Formats: sequence, C-alpha cells, structure tokens
Amino acid sequence: MRPLFLDFERKVHGTKLGYGLLVAGVLVTAAVVGAQALVAEEIERHTAAAPAAEPKRDPWVLPAGISSEADAIAGARAVVGHLAGAGDRLFVSLEAIDEPDVALLALRPDTRKRTLRIDAEARSADAMLAYLRVLEQSRAFTQVVLVEHEIQDSDPLRPMRFSVTAAWGP
Repeated sequence: MRPLFLDFERKVHGTKLGYGLLVAGVLVTAAVVGAQALVAEEIERHTAAAPAAEPKRDPWVLPAGISSEADAIAGARAVVGHLAGAGDRLFVSLEAIDEPDVALLALRPDTRKRTLRIDAEARSADAMLAYLRVLEQSRAFTQVVLVEHEIQDSDPLRPMRFSVTAAWGP
C-alpha cells in the first residue's frame, strides 16, 4: 500500500478565464453605475420641470370648514364615541351568533349610514340562510339584506361566499 500524500498548501495561480471574468465584471459594474447616474440626472431634470401637484399644508393649521381647535376636538370626540358605543355592542352581537358552518371574512361599518357590511363564507346555502335568519332575529340589527352570493367553484368543497348589509341603532 502506498502512503497518501495530502498537499494542504497547494498554490493555485489564477487562470486566464478567471482574470477575464474579473475584468468583465468590473466593466459591467462601471456601465451600470454610469447608467444609474444618467437616470438620476434625468429624474432630477423632470422633477425640477414638473409643477408642484399640491402645495404642502401646515399640519398645525386647521382644515377649511373648522373654525376653532375646540370644534375639531369636539368633532373627533363625537366620532370616537359613536364608533365605540356601537362597535362594542355590534361585535358582542356578532360573536354571540353560534353558526359553526359560517366564517366571517370581513366587517365594514359605515358610521354615517349606521350600516354594517358583513362578508362571510358558508359551507352550504342552507347554512347561509340560517345565518341570515339569526341576524334578522338579533336585536342589534335591522334591515338585514343579502347583497350578493356566489358558489366558489375553484374550491373543492364549493363553499358559498356572500355579503350582507345590516343597519343598527334606532
């Protein structure tokens, strides 16, 4: 058996291909940097020539239609109070509905119209109709209307996706 000789300090000198790739990489990098500088100059030129779209507004100046800071604060408090009072009651009412075959996807309240749009998905049309009946019988909602419904053919279980609007309050 011959002895095994391991040369851990073997010196590898660069090849012509390696040096050629290095030079090509340096040239490509220089070309990209030059192109980026030209693009930056053109963007600067177009930005300077374009008119200002909208003057910057001072954030400490009240918007038009609000006469004082007290009016702005009172309006903000009214909106927060309106959302907080209705929101808690609505969410508690929705959580109380026990329909295991229906999954809520989105809730979009409209405080001005005092309506709530509910996007949901049901396992079947019967489950969707049962959910609508429960919403109609709820004391929190009035004028429950099925806006749209569609069977999801792309899903192998073929669930029913639907949207409902409901009003709340007096």
